[in-house]
Amino acid sequence: MKLFDGRHCTTTKEMFDMLCEHLRYATNDGNIRSAITVFRQRIKNKHDFKIWNTQLINYAGYELNDSETIGDKSQIGFTKICEKLGWRGKRTEFDVLPLVLQVDGKEPDFYEIPPELLVQVDIAHPKYENFKELNLKWFAVPAVSGMCLDAGGIYFNCVAFNGWYMNTEIGRDLTEPNRYDKLKVIARALDLDTSANVTLWKDEVLLETNKAILYSFNKAGVTIVDLHTASESFVKHWENEMRLRGGTPSDWVWINPSMSAHITPIFGLEMLNYIIKPYFEYQELPRLARKSIKFKTLMKSLVPFLISFNKKKKIRPKCSILYASQTGKSENFSNQTFKLFSKVFNTKIMVLNDYNLRNLINEELVLLITSTTGNGDSPINGKNLEDFIIQFNTNNINKKNDFIVNGEYSKVRFSILGLGDTSYGDNFGAFPKLIISFFNKLGLKEIYPMVIADQMDNEEEKMLFWLKNALNESIKEFRTKLKITENEIKEIFDSKLLKGKKLKLRSFPFSDSKQMAKNIWTILSSIFEKNLRPFEIVEKEIIGHQPNNEPILRVKLRSIDCDINYSPGNHIEIFGQNSRENVDFILSRLNNSSDFDEIIRLEVLDENLSTNVSELWLSDKKYPAMSIRQALTHYFDIAKPLSQEGCRVLALQALNEKDRENLNKLATDWKAYETWKADYPNLVDLLKSFFSVNPDFNSLLAVLPHLSSRFYSISSCLSKNKREVDITFGVLKNVSKFESSHYGLCTKFMADAPIGMLIPAEIIQSNKFILPKDLSTPIIMIGTGTGIAPFRSFWQQRQIDHQKVTIGEKLGHFILFYGCRDKEKDFLYRDELEFLKKTNVLTEFHVAFSRDKNFPKKYVQEKLVQHSNKIRELVINKNAHIYVCGRSHMANEVKQKLKDIFSEQMNSQKVDEFVTNLKKDNRYNEDIFNS
Repeated sequence: MKLFDGRHCTTTKEMFDMLCEHLRYATNDGNIRSAITVFRQRIKNKHDFKIWNTQLINYAGYELNDSETIGDKSQIGFTKICEKLGWRGKRTEFDVLPLVLQVDGKEPDFYEIPPELLVQVDIAHPKYENFKELNLKWFAVPAVSGMCLDAGGIYFNCVAFNGWYMNTEIGRDLTEPNRYDKLKVIARALDLDTSANVTLWKDEVLLETNKAILYSFNKAGVTIVDLHTASESFVKHWENEMRLRGGTPSDWVWINPSMSAHITPIFGLEMLNYIIKPYFEYQELPRLARKSIKFKTLMKSLVPFLISFNKKKKIRPKCSILYASQTGKSENFSNQTFKLFSKVFNTKIMVLNDYNLRNLINEELVLLITSTTGNGDSPINGKNLEDFIIQFNTNNINKKNDFIVNGEYSKVRFSILGLGDTSYGDNFGAFPKLIISFFNKLGLKEIYPMVIADQMDNEEEKMLFWLKNALNESIKEFRTKLKITENEIKEIFDSKLLKGKKLKLRSFPFSDSKQMAKNIWTILSSIFEKNLRPFEIVEKEIIGHQPNNEPILRVKLRSIDCDINYSPGNHIEIFGQNSRENVDFILSRLNNSSDFDEIIRLEVLDENLSTNVSELWLSDKKYPAMSIRQALTHYFDIAKPLSQEGCRVLALQALNEKDRENLNKLATDWKAYETWKADYPNLVDLLKSFFSVNPDFNSLLAVLPHLSSRFYSISSCLSKNKREVDITFGVLKNVSKFESSHYGLCTKFMADAPIGMLIPAEIIQSNKFILPKDLSTPIIMIGTGTGIAPFRSFWQQRQIDHQKVTIGEKLGHFILFYGCRDKEKDFLYRDELEFLKKTNVLTEFHVAFSRDKNFPKKYVQEKLVQHSNKIRELVINKNAHIYVCGRSHMANEVKQKLKDIFSEQMNSQKVDEFVTNLKKDNRYNEDIFNS
């Protein structure tokens, strides 16, 4: 080891020159050499010489805001010291810190390290090309400068020494949470599955990162040692010391590498950590002197501010944020709402069950955020309010709560955000709808209309949409009381709390043969984390027509690579595709590509890790390698109205001033946007309406939602064929004022798809809408139109059971109530049903025609009334199971008729309780759709 003797130095400039000489010698054009520089020892009653840096070379760390940092987190404190001394970094991830030196108790000085002494290695990977796009780097010389050398009682506290790096040291620095914390960033670059620990993605990141470090240092000609070679070298040293001196002090924790330790020869060594001098020991790091403030002085300064703040807070309008949450999503968003409204209002937040309704009359503004369970009930922590509303609606309020319902609420303002899932049909948003009805009856005034965010359709965007507009209307309503300036309002609306994640994409040609070979169902499975399989369309049959003459079809699908498993009543999830006509039109309007079938790779800008100086672009599984035509056909939804953010993006690309103004109005005025959206314009309609807009593909894709799957009831029985499944559907066609055809995306796709075409699908199993195991249990099926679909799977299973039944074994009643419009047009599976009745598989079959001139106009619920005695007997006394399938309006009507039928034997309150218990016992099941 080369010794640089700096004991003669008396100024920081002399120290700096000596340390530069050290670095020049150690660096040696990458062929690293060991060196040590020693300055004057500690002398009693004299000030120390100090190197403030823990290492001669280190990268800066910066706090961007309360939650974001850039650079080396462990150096944030020291970076602040450098900035206080006058140094200014570029605020990039790898700013080299200056040397901060001090002599004789004087103020420290800082010196920039000359660039020619800084050898830095760009980190790339021998296999993963996109690794280098992370723009990682590391310096070549690890020179420790924050330790004290105890040489037999003489203390050299100002020392710098170096060797060379072992790969795992840099790997730790890049990945540990308190350093660069790049674990997940690198995982995304490697396209690893980070959804669970069992994928061992963290281990894979460490392995590939260390491979990249060794590869990059060796390629750059910079000395580095791998962990295995270093371990073997230490074992030789340890063996020599044991032979010559009978032992050597060793810290097992530090000697073992941070990865793969157990397969190195040092892992099993028994080590003893003791001190032999000379010895390097840790010492307290220098810090800038702080001005002390007496507590009394501090309080004198703070008290006036606190008094003023509390006075202002008290005169602010009161705002109560109440939430009920099943999964935590409502609670999290309520906390976000609380942080935002607290900037303006005197705000409190609490769970709905903890809120005393007696306080409602004294409120000024109430914001309520709640989800709904699948069966339309409140979350558990909102049950108290639901029970109270039910009592209120049934005039069953306890007298002590009379003043709640008889109070004057005209001065109380409110707005409600509901979270839900439209796949639950009429139960979608049932609890917030129940609350708004209650509030309206009490006389509260709605400050902004209720929004119910659908988790299947841009949920986060709608939640932020509600938050922004509820805040805007609240500020308008209480403007005179708020006493805030226009600039303060502007700052509030610029808050990150109101900004959703704005996506930015870039694309470039891609020629990875493995990626190009992937099929649609594999890619969709990766995007949506599903297990989609290829199903072949093997049979199509038109079995009826709708009133608009669009066909109703039975389609047979066959799994081509494996057997399937399902129960009668289960569903199949299918991904359709956009029509070729619409895709071709959109392609004709794009401004930045002529080869729409060239495979491109898409990358997403990581705004959290990007800076003004450098941008970090990463691959994302939701944006796989594909052609532009494939993207618009298979992966992104061009049939839904574009979001307000989408309108804003297209406005930037409008060449015509009027188009730009109109699109900006849609992007910023929610009333105009909702009016426009009510006609459900698709992307084709929008582009036809704004002729000067020729979108950039990357910008367009960033604002398009992903294509959603559709669920269809299975119309067949597994026992018939282990790989085949039937579905029944009508092709949806909606009336629109726009020119383009507005068909249901998936139904139109399957109706037009040729025999032999493969489609991505997955069987969805459930234990709800299925037949009871006890064959003697009576079954009552009630359906209309294509709502007969799951019942076909029921009766096919019953046919099999009917043939297998033994002597003495009795099958329960199997009754179907079915409603359609016209016997010749939409009486679905008529021949099958007549055969089932003839062979006694169906014990009863009742059909109602609502539009057939040859029959009295009747609805299926009227047929229920005609057979009310039978239904009551089977349900109340025989434990029958009821199954209802059809549109939500029909399902509600049927439920009410059944309640009327049951009320012949019980009062209305007991009827509600009875039907609720039927649902809880899985004896009343609904399969509801809205289109």
